[in-house]
Amino acid sequence: MRKILKNVCVVSLLVMFVTTTTANAAGMIKDYHAYRIKGQNIRTVVPVVDSILSNEAEVKKLERNAYYATYGDGHYYMKFYPALQDTDVYIVTDENYDKENNDVTEFFKSQKFVYETLEDNEAYKEYKFDFIDYARSGALDGLFTLPDGLKPLKKGMSKLNDKMSKGNDKTSAIPYSEDNDPIDLTCVDQEEFYNADANVTVTINEYRLKNKENKYVHAFEYIVKNNSNTDIKVEKVYSERLAGLKDVTTSTFVDMDRLDLADNLGVPLAVATGGLSLGFTVANNVRLAMVVKEATRYAHSLPENYDLKANSSMRILCLKFKEDPQPLQFTIKKQGQTYQFAY
Repeated sequence: MRKILKNVCVVSLLVMFVTTTTANAAGMIKDYHAYRIKGQNIRTVVPVVDSILSNEAEVKKLERNAYYATYGDGHYYMKFYPALQDTDVYIVTDENYDKENNDVTEFFKSQKFVYETLEDNEAYKEYKFDFIDYARSGALDGLFTLPDGLKPLKKGMSKLNDKMSKGNDKTSAIPYSEDNDPIDLTCVDQEEFYNADANVTVTINEYRLKNKENKYVHAFEYIVKNNSNTDIKVEKVYSERLAGLKDVTTSTFVDMDRLDLADNLGVPLAVATGGLSLGFTVANNVRLAMVVKEATRYAHSLPENYDLKANSSMRILCLKFKEDPQPLQFTIKKQGQTYQFAY
């Protein structure tokens, strides 16, 4: 017990040291805040934002609908997220921020957008992790966030876990099977595509997962509908990069933002870490069981040579990495003709 308490104290002192020595090099974050634009999909909002901010010398466009601005001594990070038919706007700054009246709310008003303060805690949690992960990459020089003090340990554990998982049946690909059960997850985005040549409609739903793997991946549901009066064969569905169960469990296992001393104790333990917060952690075997249970449903292999009857639909579930979601590529045969498309 004394050894464990000693370890906790050492980590706590490390956090305090990093905070005090690094804070002078960049601005301390004073506010995290988010809004939800009602009734406006992200594909409507972002082009308007781009057209306005493209003329702002202080604003830099980042990847995945994010922006970074420097005004005097103040730094601002802003990212837009899909919220199904709405759009979320997440803001981080090192200046005192008036949440009711600022440049962003003025923009909303100028576009006659109906908006509200975001009250979705799960969304807040995801957006904050995305920001901290991105800030740690060094892309946001000027905004201070705690460095990933356990990065070397993560790399070592990742290699070890990858080596241990080789040949393990639990991490192998699971054959495709039709899944018609309801999905009890928050749908954050939806797109629909129509391929006129094959007369096929593809609806794509994106979901936020409930467990820790949501930091890295989202679940996707593809509904492929054959609109014609003749049967078609879905010869192959392929993607350059999808997340498998092995990827998810490895990423989650080595995510040490909350140092898992509980692995040794087998009980929850409050610890201070070099990560996001001071909070309770649960043993890795418990967390991984929850992750595997949720992720397995979306980690099946993609279908091949699937007969899709006339005027019927098929469903494909998969996991995509959030930082680089790749489309699915379809090869479909219909009345002797082969059609290929990707969404």
